[in-house]
Amino acid sequence: MRTPALDLWRKELAAGARTKTTFDVLWKAACLEAAALEFVSIPELAAAYLDDARRVILEAVKRRGVPA
Repeated sequence: MRTPALDLWRKELAAGARTKTTFDVLWKAACLEAAALEFVSIPELAAAYLDDARRVILEAVKRRGVPA
């Protein structure tokens, strides 16, 4: 299962670019992807969490006017 937001969050955390208490769009999407991993045995639920994570990121990109 691909978790790009969670992967990036972990990378930034390890690099010191963020803290565990940096609550932003990336944090929210990473949490949703982590939940998907927790519920991998229930594919419909895992897929819903992944969809929510992607929606959160895409909405943030649209708000900032950045091409996706």
